[in-house]
Amino acid sequence: MPSISVISFSPYERYHLLLCELDDTMFIVDCGWPINSNNETLQPDENGKTRTEASNKFDPRDVLSTINWARVDFILISNYEQMTLLPYITEYTEFSGPVYATEPAKAYGRCLLEAGLVFASRSSIDLVENGNQYDNSLAAEPQASTSRNSLLWQSQFDERRVCSQTALYSQQDIIATMEKVTDVRHNEIVNPVPFVQACTRSSGYCIGGANWTVEYKGHRTAFVSTSSFAACLHPQEWDGRVLSDAQVIVFCDASDPSSSEHGGDVGDSNIPQNIQVSQRINQLCSTAMATLKQRGRVLLVGEPYGVTLDVLQLVAESIISHNLPMPQFIIVSPVGERTLQYGNIMGEWLCESKQALLYLPEYPFADKDLRQKGHLHFARSLSDLATMKIPQGTWFVIVSPQDVSAVDHFIRQWKQDATRSSNADIATSSGAARYSVLMHGDEVAWAQSLVRHISVGSELTYVPVSCRLTFRNIEQSLLSATSAQQVLVPSHIYARLSQVGTADGSAIRSGGGGFEFKLFEYSYLQATTVDLDTDRHLPLSIQKEMTNQMKLSGKQHAVVSGTLSLSAGKIRFGYADTEKDNEKASLDDKPKIVPEVGTKSAEVAGATLLTAGERGSGPSKQSLAWWTPERLASELNEIGVNATAVSGMPNGAVRIVMPSGSATIRMDGGWLVDCTSTNTQWTVIDSLRQVLKLA
Repeated sequence: MPSISVISFSPYERYHLLLCELDDTMFIVDCGWPINSNNETLQPDENGKTRTEASNKFDPRDVLSTINWARVDFILISNYEQMTLLPYITEYTEFSGPVYATEPAKAYGRCLLEAGLVFASRSSIDLVENGNQYDNSLAAEPQASTSRNSLLWQSQFDERRVCSQTALYSQQDIIATMEKVTDVRHNEIVNPVPFVQACTRSSGYCIGGANWTVEYKGHRTAFVSTSSFAACLHPQEWDGRVLSDAQVIVFCDASDPSSSEHGGDVGDSNIPQNIQVSQRINQLCSTAMATLKQRGRVLLVGEPYGVTLDVLQLVAESIISHNLPMPQFIIVSPVGERTLQYGNIMGEWLCESKQALLYLPEYPFADKDLRQKGHLHFARSLSDLATMKIPQGTWFVIVSPQDVSAVDHFIRQWKQDATRSSNADIATSSGAARYSVLMHGDEVAWAQSLVRHISVGSELTYVPVSCRLTFRNIEQSLLSATSAQQVLVPSHIYARLSQVGTADGSAIRSGGGGFEFKLFEYSYLQATTVDLDTDRHLPLSIQKEMTNQMKLSGKQHAVVSGTLSLSAGKIRFGYADTEKDNEKASLDDKPKIVPEVGTKSAEVAGATLLTAGERGSGPSKQSLAWWTPERLASELNEIGVNATAVSGMPNGAVRIVMPSGSATIRMDGGWLVDCTSTNTQWTVIDSLRQVLKLA
């Protein structure tokens, strides 16, 4: 019986690196690592200037060195957030297999990696120089501009180099890695290695976000990465088919609303995710509109993709609907222009409402129209912004949370403008006195440290827009997992889900759905192994045959009586005609079903006739005569089946005992197998097939 082993190599809840093993096949699901970990956290001092505090440090190279990369067959990437360690793996380890990701995940992932290198490569001296070029007032506060950018790869950088000596990889490594990534589409099936198939389903979280299903010898394992049920955002909606046919489900992460100071309200957990996300985006938009109506300036701290696109779209539409002057939208990011273009050109990866705009024809987002009218500007850095001629007054600025220097600059400059403004200007709201800072990131630890840094002397509206599944969403999604037998979740999710399970947490029944499955937990560097058991399912060919017959009979359920046979290495099922109840079913006859009204499930009843070959070919029934009960029991015990020979019957018999029940093999003429349950029946058939094959 095959099994799957899962080991988590990432100590973080949101980022994943799962090493999975299916018999002799080994593969990786996601290569995520937070780009702002393994370094200091931002803390403001009593003067409002930034100081740093060391946090828990994990060197990803130490973690990756424990994996035998020569044995890893392939890598599956779910979304662009889970690609952080991929260049290091492909360029600096022994891994040589294929990597699979959707086209948007590949495009946005490259932007994320390149932006991380750019932010990391700005040394303290460069930051001061850039700030001085834009505003000489920064020279008076060099310490505030030098304690920047706590990133995974941060160290001292030479301004002529792309990355430092301690960086995990370079720009050339990123380019080489992207050439090794194979693009896949949603619902596309790939064969990374023989006997293994992988398929993607939309996760609903971001453009190109995918959940993977890995099929091995008829067993399907679903890997549910960062996902969302929210249908009010621009990505393609959640595809629940990833769970419907999977026997094993592995949830990679989930958000905890109570961990956010703004998301821990008791009532929030009862609000549908779609409504909750929409309310929080509207809250951000309302705050921005209140400032823009007074001709103020808005700073949105967020990456130039994801939820930021929805906020930008909603603000632009609200300004037009209120007939207000259009502000100058400025995006300060080394990759901002590319990421917004991807949103417009990858229309097939968007939600249905955005896709419909492509046929008008229109663009899904407002950025193209804003650019054509001269209201959208892109700056790679503060120094680049200093050379641009942009009208002052009403600005809507978007800055990455990693670019702490740019955040500091705008807040400091706008605060000084507000101080210099006269009371008359403030009263008439001429535009120089008012500004607002918005932030929506849901990386709680990093976001809260940044919030504390910005909040010193500033008004900040922090509305975490958490699009990820919560443990309640996971519980809800499992209602559609009709084939699930085992479910694996991270430890912090297991602690919540097991409360609605059995007393020992070993099984769970969700929402009165009438199905049961085993619930397992996995944790950092701990191996969790589960068996891929399909005893409760009939072979597909028999299942289809029975379903067609029941449809013809006009019945949804029936009790099926007949014989199972092992012939030519395949399990075959024959059942008797109602007019020949006293005769044994021939394997060459067309199967028939005897329906019984009022039954609730399909059951296989009666004895099982086992032959060693098909009629007219191969060994005949008489070839089984040389088997004795003792020999058969010995062969079964060698393959791990608890079998004993039984005397007192003609030609003897063999008794089998297993956890799912017991069975008796009567060896008079053909072998007749009497089983106490359907699960036992399939196990015995498989065991006998293995014994005959070995013999």
